[in-house]
Amino acid sequence: MSSSTSAGSVPTYIDPSKPSIARVYDAFLGGKDNYEVDREVVRGVQKAAPEARDLAVENRAFLIRACRFLAQQTGIT
Repeated sequence: MSSSTSAGSVPTYIDPSKPSIARVYDAFLGGKDNYEVDREVVRGVQKAAPEARDLAVENRAFLIRACRFLAQQTGIT
């Protein structure tokens, strides 16, 4: 991978042969935006911590509740 980026810019290349934490999280949640390499990480984590998928789902539910609460408190609809 040979791409130069300036401070604050986003790289334009995604390497599907390397796992990405965002795609791994998506795989834990049963999403569709991940690659086999990301699902391999999920399987490895689940061997060490079988409850990992439940934790990811609970984390997402908390984020949704927190955002709804904050939106309600600030009047955002």
